[in-house]
Amino acid sequence: MQSSISKYRITKRVGGGSFGDIYLGVGANGEKVAVKFEKHGARCPQLRHEYKVYRELQNAPGFAKVHYFGTQDSYNLMVMDLLGPSLEDQFNKCGRRFSLKTVLMVADQLLERVELMHSRHLIHRDIKPANFVTDGGRGNGNFIYCIDFGLSKRYRHPRTLQHIPQREGRSLTGTPRYASINNHLGVEQSRRDDLESIGYVLVYFLKGGLPWQGLKAKSATKKYKLIMEKKQSITIPALCQGCPSQFAEYLAYCRSLKFEAKPNIAYLRGMFRDLFRSQGYTNNHSSLDWDWNRHEGGAPDRERTDNMEGGY
Repeated sequence: MQSSISKYRITKRVGGGSFGDIYLGVGANGEKVAVKFEKHGARCPQLRHEYKVYRELQNAPGFAKVHYFGTQDSYNLMVMDLLGPSLEDQFNKCGRRFSLKTVLMVADQLLERVELMHSRHLIHRDIKPANFVTDGGRGNGNFIYCIDFGLSKRYRHPRTLQHIPQREGRSLTGTPRYASINNHLGVEQSRRDDLESIGYVLVYFLKGGLPWQGLKAKSATKKYKLIMEKKQSITIPALCQGCPSQFAEYLAYCRSLKFEAKPNIAYLRGMFRDLFRSQGYTNNHSSLDWDWNRHEGGAPDRERTDNMEGGY
């Protein structure tokens, strides 16, 4: 690995996955950045595509700024803002359960991020807790950024606004745990699928898990089929048992959307905001669950629902 990229000195590895590795970079004036590496010849190269998506989202609140993209030796690389822990990381720190207040505040930000992406003619296609991160000290630690656009695509032409056609026989794209039912069924994804995935993320945060986690199968393909069948068979009220009724209403709305429909995100955010106010909560961003863990040594008291099996 190179010791310097552009004007940044590469220090230590801070993350990675099937796409490659992420290293910490330090600029001449001490600013810290994330440097994402992807080896030439990667089986599913995504970094150049992801860079183009970031460029489409530059200067939008809740999306990281990209400082440099290029190639060096046998790598594609991208330099971007260094952000903080993911929502999955924060969830683990909080004992794998968030309070209702925190879930509602997270919901508002996730819906705002996706609405902005959709306004730029893009769908994410891999909504999951690991793809939303906190601000890493840039603010109060509770402003959420949306990241990882390797699977994102345009759902309509930016000038003509012509929507992509509905196709079937597509491969499952994204993370099976949070994938929409139509994604499992091989239907081309559109805006509705991002929103359905957010619904599963919110229930996961509130209940501590989802009923299709931990399923056993002899192959990944068979496991994905079991997950799909569980999603299809469980009713929305059963999935959302123990949650306020707004969560079931949210998922029912998402599943009712037609392929080309523009979701009414203002309605969805308003529904959760009304619930927030009805609980007597105040919009104090310093009182999210991970702040309590950071400053008080533990999460605040919260209503608990039955624990569910973790796993895949």
